[in-house]
Amino acid sequence: MGKLYGRPAVSFGPADELVRQHGRRVISFGFAGVLGVVTTLGGTVLLYHHLGLTLWLASGISIQSAILVTFTANSLLTWRDRETNSFSRRLATFEAVSLVGLGIQELVLMVGATDLHYFYLLVLLVGTGIASIWNYLVNNRVTFRQAA
Repeated sequence: MGKLYGRPAVSFGPADELVRQHGRRVISFGFAGVLGVVTTLGGTVLLYHHLGLTLWLASGISIQSAILVTFTANSLLTWRDRETNSFSRRLATFEAVSLVGLGIQELVLMVGATDLHYFYLLVLLVGTGIASIWNYLVNNRVTFRQAA
């Protein structure tokens, strides 16, 4: 698409503004999410397979570690331009939002895989997508809201 006098020749109205406002944030939020997944999977393998912790404990510790990793990445990358609440308030809010997201994933998994009998990995992907949208929207509006 070419530009006409400094503006795009083709415009999609409000969608253009949404992409401009959130494009970079969504990409860095996704990057932080990938770091979280790697932390969860890697931590679980390390703690369960190599150190002999029970699966639920290894997974729980790994998920909590992933929440801390994604909080740090999102603070430094995704919402670095926002002057927000104190560190402890942001962390507590981020933790709460992440745990609700985890609940969303578990609910989608339970309904999709157990009740509807869809393939669990596909259902996990859908649940992760829904939870990610929840996490992004709430963290953008509440955890890292723009100071008034």
